[in-house]
Amino acid sequence: PLLAALLVLAAAGPEWRSPLRGRAPVVDFAVVLDGSSSMRALDDGREDRWTAARRLLKTFVAGRPDDRFALILFSAHPVTLTPLTANHVRLFRILDRLELDSRDDGTAIGSGLMTAVRRLADSPARSRVILLLTDGAQNRGRVSALEAAQEAQAQGIRVHTMMLGRPGAESLYPLDGGGFARLRVDSDPDTLRRIALATGGEFLSADDPAGLARSLAAVDQLEKTALPVDPPTEGKPLGRWFLMAAA
Repeated sequence: PLLAALLVLAAAGPEWRSPLRGRAPVVDFAVVLDGSSSMRALDDGREDRWTAARRLLKTFVAGRPDDRFALILFSAHPVTLTPLTANHVRLFRILDRLELDSRDDGTAIGSGLMTAVRRLADSPARSRVILLLTDGAQNRGRVSALEAAQEAQAQGIRVHTMMLGRPGAESLYPLDGGGFARLRVDSDPDTLRRIALATGGEFLSADDPAGLARSLAAVDQLEKTALPVDPPTEGKPLGRWFLMAAA
């Protein structure tokens, strides 16, 4: 009976599972960052939206050392600056060196979101999240923002949307020759709310850099509490030990 039991156990393929670090991230993020010229606007009189967004994104990433991030920049067209990576230092360098280029101006939110969906489609992470940061309404691109949201929802990807600036309000905008002008950017908070609602995410409004910091902190807490974390494991086969015992 003992011999038969050992052979049955060996055939069952038993495994010893031990914690495994660095192979399966808890959350994969795709950051979709607006790079249109309106991001040069200052909402607090000191720091423009572009500088504040990059600075606070670095703080957000630094607070999630076990997660991977992709970075997509969009204006009239989306550009993937880095695919999913756990190399946060490289991501910080890209953010530091990134500059606005007004030659390809516009706001193609749908195209940026669809690119992010494709970047996350094959991710093995237990949770996949898009962070969309924009201050404008879509005016470029062949894919609408809501069409991209439907694709994200079908893929089980959550989208948190963050609107920078106050809708309808004028902001200071630096002029190339020096000085400032007053600028009112067309925004579309209703569409951003619908994107978040359709995908199970949150819509967050950031009137100034302090508001953006609070919004990113809120997302950080949502993504830490929405999913119970089990450490990834690696199986080690034990069948040969039972075969040796049977022998």
